[in-house]
Amino acid sequence: MHDTTGQITTDQIVHDYLDDVEHLLQHADTASVAVMAPTELERTIRALRAILADHAPDTSGRCHRCTPGWAPQWAWWRRAWPCRAGRAAHQHLVVDAPAHPTGPICPVGSPR
Repeated sequence: MHDTTGQITTDQIVHDYLDDVEHLLQHADTASVAVMAPTELERTIRALRAILADHAPDTSGRCHRCTPGWAPQWAWWRRAWPCRAGRAAHQHLVVDAPAHPTGPICPVGSPR
């Protein structure tokens, strides 16, 4: 993706970075993945936490990012939390979590 000035967009840079990490995970040897994993996991966790913090509910339980700034408090279209970002994080991190070789991954706080 390029914008009208010919520069690569931030969105494309992020997608390219994720593609590169995914390619490394799929094609690198085990030792290389073991060296890379802690750094990439830490970066990914920080990024996800920042996105979720940016989409945290306000005192009314609404996502301030997903609600238009001009929407009045009573407006029916104000976005209840979890918003799309919160639902996507839940879906990918909890619901669709990969199974552990000895059994499923339990959500944090659930009985093991």
